[in-house]
Amino acid sequence: MWFWFAFGSAILGAFDVILNKKLLHRVSAAVLTWSLFALTLPIVLAIVLFSGIPSLNKLFFIGVFGSAFSFVFAKTIINETLKQNLVSKVFPLTAFAGFFTYIFGLVLLSETLRPIPVLGLSTIVVGSYFLNLDMAKESFLAPFKILFTTKSSLIYIFAIMLGSITSVFDKMGITNSQPNSPVIVMLFEQTTMSFLLLLFLIKRQKDTWFVEIKNNFRLLALNSLLFLAVSFLVFYSFVSGPVALAMAVKRLQIFFILILSIVFFKEKPPKHVWISTAIMILGVVLIKIG
Repeated sequence: MWFWFAFGSAILGAFDVILNKKLLHRVSAAVLTWSLFALTLPIVLAIVLFSGIPSLNKLFFIGVFGSAFSFVFAKTIINETLKQNLVSKVFPLTAFAGFFTYIFGLVLLSETLRPIPVLGLSTIVVGSYFLNLDMAKESFLAPFKILFTTKSSLIYIFAIMLGSITSVFDKMGITNSQPNSPVIVMLFEQTTMSFLLLLFLIKRQKDTWFVEIKNNFRLLALNSLLFLAVSFLVFYSFVSGPVALAMAVKRLQIFFILILSIVFFKEKPPKHVWISTAIMILGVVLIKIG
């Protein structure tokens, strides 16, 4: 069942990305991110109170706060890197987030995978790499070469690793609530993230953030509900599925984003994008077979 939860998150995640793209023309990235977590907090709280509060142990709190803080640092580092031209060269290496997730899942959650799913995971990584390789504008190995020449690129890879461990912390929180409750994890994480981002907005955008939310509240609320649905699907896929494979299947949202971009924005993706996507779909099929 975990596969279909992850697959569903890929479909809804594509709509979420398209709506994010629309909203980023109206609000800042910080306001958009805060709204994703904050606007649906009353709904999440109501679900927790209705379903009952599970028993929680120390590893639960390590998981939820580890996820929240690792996400904050990852996004901060990546946003800083975006200010430099360097990101266009190292961006293909974000494809290897799947491998990082697998390693962290192996070490922290003792998750192991059979050979065919590992092959599927590797295929998705290869497809993702080829998909983004045109951003390097150089040779196939250009992103690897730059790792050994600049300090900033190593910091960027560190941010990717932090982003990967976020999912592992999410599952740690879920599996250490009894009975397993993705909703209680979402409540703690969204509350923490909302608070941290609110402090940032008050400090950096004190004159504009509230106005942006007020003027775009309906779209922000719709986007927040969509993000909540995606989060539900992802977290429920973690309950019974390996976190590395669940996140690998979710990367199939790239295919659905392509379809939506053609339908709504009349975009025409180049041939290599379709080839890369086909490779990734093959990887998802291997994961399902395995």
